[in-house]
Amino acid sequence: MILLSNGCSHTAGAEIEHPWQDNCYHKAWPKHLSKKLDFKSKNLAISGASTHRVVRTTLDFLTQYEGDVKQIFAVILWPGMLRKEIHLVSNKKPYRDLFFDNQWLPLVVGNDAQYEERFPKPLYNYYKYWTGMTTRHSHSIDYVHDVLLLQNTFKQLGINYLFWHASVTFPDRTLPITQMIDRNRFPYFDSYQESYLEICRKTGQKIARPSQESGFNSHFDEDAHKMFADLLFNYITKNKLL
Repeated sequence: MILLSNGCSHTAGAEIEHPWQDNCYHKAWPKHLSKKLDFKSKNLAISGASTHRVVRTTLDFLTQYEGDVKQIFAVILWPGMLRKEIHLVSNKKPYRDLFFDNQWLPLVVGNDAQYEERFPKPLYNYYKYWTGMTTRHSHSIDYVHDVLLLQNTFKQLGINYLFWHASVTFPDRTLPITQMIDRNRFPYFDSYQESYLEICRKTGQKIARPSQESGFNSHFDEDAHKMFADLLFNYITKNKLL
C-alpha cells in the first residue's frame, strides 16, 4: 500500500528545519502517518499550492502510476480557497526566473508587496485584476468543484481517501453543490475549528524556530506534525476508512 498525500506548505513540512524552507518531507505528517500505517509514502505537496494544483498533480500522478491504484490510500489537506496557479509559457527573463513548479506559478491573495516587487508589470496587473474582480462566490464554487472532482475520481477508481482542511477556509456552505460532498470522507468540511492549523493552536503546538532576520515563521514544528499524524491514524482506524 502507498499513502498518497497532497496539499500546501502544511503538508510539505515547510520551515520545520529552518525559515523559508519550502518542504521537509521526511519530517512532515504524511511520513509519520505512513510509518504508522506501514505504507510507502508519496507526498506531492509544495508551499503555496492551490486547490487547482492539488487536483492537477494528483491526476497527473494517477495517470502515470503503474501499479494497482486500489493499493493507494489518499489523504488531501486542502489549501485555502484564495489561491490559484498560472502556467508561464515564456522562457525569457524575467518570467523564467519565476518558474516554480514546472513553469506553474502559484498566486496567493495577500502577497501584494512581494508580487509588485518581483513580477513583471503585466503579470502583476493580472494578479491585481484577479483579486479585484473575483468574489467569494466564485472562489467558493472553484473550491467545491475541485473537491468534488477529486472525490469522484477516487470513487470511480476505487481509491480510499480522506479529506481535511489545512486552515480555516470559508467557502459558501449554502451552495447546493456542497450537498454532493461525502461527509464520511470529508468529515469536517462544515467545521471552522477542525482544520490542521486550528487543531495545532488548540492543542498548544509550537511554531518552528522563527527567522532571526524577520522573527517570522507561520509553520508548526515536527512535534505538531507527529500529533496530526496520530490524530489522522486514530480517525482512519476508528472509522475503518481503509
